[in-house]
Amino acid sequence: MNLSAWLAHIATVHPRAMDLGLERVRTVAENMGLARPEPFVFTIAGTNGKGSTLAAIEAILRGSGLRTGSYMSPHLERYNERIRLCGTECEDEAICAALAEVDQAREGVSLSYFEFSTLAALQVFASERLDALLLEVGLGGRLDAVNIVDADVALITNIELDHQQWLGGNRELIGAEKAGILRAGAPLVYCDADPPASVVKRAGELGAPMFQQGRDYGAGKENRGWSWWGRDDNGEVHIGGLEKPGLPLPAMAAALQAVHLSPLPVSEKGIRGAQLEAGLPGRLESCRDQVGGMPVLLDVSHNPAASRLLSDKIGEFRSGCASRGKVAAVLAAMADKDIESMAAALSAEVDVWYIAEVEDSRGMAAAELSARLKRSLPGAAIAAAGSVASAYRRAVDSGSDLVVVTGSFHTVAAARPLTTAGERAGH
Repeated sequence: MNLSAWLAHIATVHPRAMDLGLERVRTVAENMGLARPEPFVFTIAGTNGKGSTLAAIEAILRGSGLRTGSYMSPHLERYNERIRLCGTECEDEAICAALAEVDQAREGVSLSYFEFSTLAALQVFASERLDALLLEVGLGGRLDAVNIVDADVALITNIELDHQQWLGGNRELIGAEKAGILRAGAPLVYCDADPPASVVKRAGELGAPMFQQGRDYGAGKENRGWSWWGRDDNGEVHIGGLEKPGLPLPAMAAALQAVHLSPLPVSEKGIRGAQLEAGLPGRLESCRDQVGGMPVLLDVSHNPAASRLLSDKIGEFRSGCASRGKVAAVLAAMADKDIESMAAALSAEVDVWYIAEVEDSRGMAAAELSARLKRSLPGAAIAAAGSVASAYRRAVDSGSDLVVVTGSFHTVAAARPLTTAGERAGH
């Protein structure tokens, strides 16, 4: 079977698309000898910024001459994005071979799509000589398939309200689920200044040293860049004169703290080079429209906290304009999202909204999304379109100075091929 056929197959094996739990996936992992990888393991959970933090760690390690295996989800345009070897997407053949190994080893055990994917990634990594594994949690932490592997350093980017139907209705409950990736004695990097008590409690119970943003490590802005301070086994560390990174500063600062808690030989060249090298498609990604060259900002943010970061990025763009600059937003989202709070976070920076819907059964209809925005943002300029592509084209032709595409992975995936970012990806 080719990769498309394999992906169709693994989507039908398990009766439920979402079925959190470790018993099934752990059984198959043990059959395959995958539960205890040899490389050093970084596991990353959190509501927002997981992918950016992983990409930052990956760039630092690769720039230091180390070999990495990275597992991320979901993918933006190609499944291969989920499994990377030394920063390069894994080829179809290797993924198909790994999926075949999983299918044979499961011996009738029912696995979900994500469980199949996780085991296939671990199988790919097991066949390579790697120095570090970087594993992004899919949902939550405690019962996520990634959690069959023990983290040597755990990272929790932040705790916000999202996926409450699976993780709980408040930050404490969600924090308890995400703290499930912690291991006894292994350090935790908490990449925000406000950890829920449930995370602090769990770290204390496990004797897991906790390194908190703003308390144990942090970033300071310099004239043309930034500086970092943190800790390693020998005490405080300070690094100044860093270039402004391509990834969000919180992600890069957390990555620096994480690598300083590992025994891996990280170099100054790797740290400084990562500031410009690290990036991730669809995450605060600046590009241009393929046709007219209009500046475009792509971001997969799909909850209020992520939308606030996007708003800050739009504000940075406007600060560089001679005038304030007109911003048009293309928005399409999943039906279960807090669209009112997302829009409120962006409203001060968006002049006109072009509303669409994604080609997914879980998507919110454009008519409903438009109606909800009109109620929550009275007086705002809002127009609906039949698709993300048509909404994008209308936004580009609106006479704005910047087009922002956001709301979900599906939204960005539909618009990205129309931009120079899509050209670089080979579209």
